Amino acid sequence: MVSRMRALGLVLLALPLLLSLAPRSYLPHDEGFYALQARWIVESGDWLTPSNWGQPLYDRTIGVQWLLASSIRLFGFNPLAVHLPIWLCAAAAVGLCWRLSRSALVAAVLVLTPLWFSYAQLATQDMPLLALELLGLWGLWTRRPLAAGVWLGPAFLIKGFMVVLPALAMLPLLLLERRQLLRTPRWWAALAVGWLPALLWLGLSLQRHGLAVVSQLWGKLLWLSGTTVFAQGPLYYLWNLPANTAPWGLLAPAGALLLLRRWRRGELNRDALLLWLGYPLLLLALLSCFKTKTPYYGLQLTPFVAYTAATALEALSRQLGRAWRWGRLAPLLLGAAVLVAGAAAPLPAGGVPAAGWLRAAALGLGACWLASAWQPPGRRRLLLWLLGPYLALVCLLQGGVFIDHSPQVHRKLAEPQVAAALAQGPVHFVASGPIGDEAQKQQILLAIGAPRLGPLHSDPRAVPAGVAVWQLQGNSWQLHTAWSPP
Repeated sequence: MVSRMRALGLVLLALPLLLSLAPRSYLPHDEGFYALQARWIVESGDWLTPSNWGQPLYDRTIGVQWLLASSIRLFGFNPLAVHLPIWLCAAAAVGLCWRLSRSALVAAVLVLTPLWFSYAQLATQDMPLLALELLGLWGLWTRRPLAAGVWLGPAFLIKGFMVVLPALAMLPLLLLERRQLLRTPRWWAALAVGWLPALLWLGLSLQRHGLAVVSQLWGKLLWLSGTTVFAQGPLYYLWNLPANTAPWGLLAPAGALLLLRRWRRGELNRDALLLWLGYPLLLLALLSCFKTKTPYYGLQLTPFVAYTAATALEALSRQLGRAWRWGRLAPLLLGAAVLVAGAAAPLPAGGVPAAGWLRAAALGLGACWLASAWQPPGRRRLLLWLLGPYLALVCLLQGGVFIDHSPQVHRKLAEPQVAAALAQGPVHFVASGPIGDEAQKQQILLAIGAPRLGPLHSDPRAVPAGVAVWQLQGNSWQLHTAWSPP
């Protein structure tokens, strides 16, 4: 009975973090493109080829598109079906983090980490990759050879050659503390079985499309490892990761020092130190050496930020006397500042709903942190520290911050005359010349919004008369409700 009540409580706490009153609209790159590729898989019946308007495009692997396409085939092409596999992967990541840490507090901090929460709402490769990495770590930690070996092949299908970095980061734990797995036939068998789908996909792709097309996978890696628009300096994650995991990322260094102190005292085993500090620090170093740097690469480090932050939170929640009188200054000052900022922020004329939710997020966060400064040591103080970010994330989600990425295009497609024109039949696209980056983003969103999707034409004369057509004019797309060939 108690376990059922706890499960019900977790569901009730999770629902406001999943369901939103705000509309969902896709982030064009990469979320919208993955959704569009999954739609093409279902409509064409070709589960082998990642395509772009009928042309094979092997600049990325196909794992996440398979996940989305499977859900779309079951539930139709809609935002719920597209995001359902990602929510399941996010739930798996939280569960594995809980099992690894044996701490509900760590799992709660992970869920309330802005970077993690944001990518739990995006239909991209990143959350499935994190879930598979945690599966591999859990297998190593608990000496389960099947889980420790099987994760790598599916991870390659999800993220391509980038899985080499987390695999390298696991080597110290494997070689120093889990060497017996290397002598276990089940580990090698699981490794081979995990790679079978990836190798089969690569082999069939080479047979159908040839090396010149499939080698785009390697070419994309070489491009990302060079000087591109995404290239950043080696210190990028030292500021980006704390900023995107705040407030927990600011507490993580203190938690790491506490873990080191426990290890020196003999209170923490070496394998735990390698798991919670060695793995993330080595992965951080490897990611920092790779020239392309983005916030979503840092998502792989969020469970370890959560663990070290939870270590610091537990220590702070137990502080007494003079130490707490100084320690309470941070929540007191931060809570007051956020509360005043939320109360003083002017609402735009017309009462924009999102602005109201932003104000509510600031008020909830500030009030909880301010109240925590007067709490005695123990559970209540800790709960207030967690309740503030929980209320803030719920309010931000209801305001559309994490899910409404393209509101202008979403509103355009919802206009009655546009929706009626698109519902009449397949919607075609016409672009006589090259498509720029901004126009490509619009094209992805407009294609997702078409109930029935036609082909992309380079010659306007090839488009049948009378159909609805999005035509590229300059850097934007114009709708023709009944096409008349020139």
